[in-house]
Amino acid sequence: MADQEHLTVLRQGVASWNRWRLENSGIQPDLSGADLRGRELQDADFSGTDLRAADLTGADLRGARLSKSTIDIHTRYDTIRGCDIGVNGFYSPATDSAALMRLDPPGNSMQGSNAEAVIESLKHARKLHTFSMILAGIGLLFIVIRPKSISLPYLAGSFKFDDLSYAFLAALLSTSLLSLVATFIDSALQGAHYLNDRRSAMTVGHFPWLLSKYEQEGAFRRQSKVMRFFLSFHPLVYLYFFVKWDALFLGDWYGVIRHYQELPVILGEWLLPVFLVILVRLCMKIFRLSEGFQKPILFDTVTERERRTDMERLAQAVEKQAVEISALTALLRREKER
Repeated sequence: MADQEHLTVLRQGVASWNRWRLENSGIQPDLSGADLRGRELQDADFSGTDLRAADLTGADLRGARLSKSTIDIHTRYDTIRGCDIGVNGFYSPATDSAALMRLDPPGNSMQGSNAEAVIESLKHARKLHTFSMILAGIGLLFIVIRPKSISLPYLAGSFKFDDLSYAFLAALLSTSLLSLVATFIDSALQGAHYLNDRRSAMTVGHFPWLLSKYEQEGAFRRQSKVMRFFLSFHPLVYLYFFVKWDALFLGDWYGVIRHYQELPVILGEWLLPVFLVILVRLCMKIFRLSEGFQKPILFDTVTERERRTDMERLAQAVEKQAVEISALTALLRREKER
């Protein structure tokens, strides 16, 4: 819970809050769980502040300093004003600072800051999704060139599929594949919440897959949304095989129902509706998850500069140590030659 003294100071206004921060620079403010809905917090100094589980709904944070402040999955910030919403927090363009997800998630979440794990999940999702796309592509082949049957290569031509039997089998396989795709994308998105450095943001943000790639420009975002829609709902091509379209367009509902009841598929009358509903729901879930990646993965520039400074200090220390070791080695060699 928030420290009541800190919360009382903030309620006195941003000017009082910033003055208190200057006078108490050694104190880390605790506003965890605070109700800050709709508050006018322009130019507030929230650097290093604990904002876990805080409710910032509708709050105005224009010009706020957010470096090293922490949030968690319970922080409500989707509708804040003056900041850009990212996958892993929110960013203030005016101060070039960000409030990021805490690095120590709950112990039972099996999550953490690991860009490699996010990439692995995306690779598995992309591979399974590509296989489902291939199945849909073969179904589209039946629609366009209308072959009487087709032999799948991995069956060595020992079994031939007609259009209806193939569509039924492909719909079942796509249901299984897309359920795994949704699981892997969801795992990647949850893992991306805890990324907090420039390298991780670049690694995941530039992963070559349209369903997870973030587009910043408006025109590209619209194009990306259309493409992601088609990629997500590609299994709907199988509906072509299970509906008597001419009867549907003529309004002959009896003909549509009779065609459906006469489908030569074992238990098709009961299984098809179930699998088609599951398939559509999976498509909707995958599209919704892909929308989750249409936000930038943020990093805090102040933290990055400090991290780079620490690395530079370490590099200088290593270089100095190497010089001293070289000098010592040369000294020992001369002593040995005497």
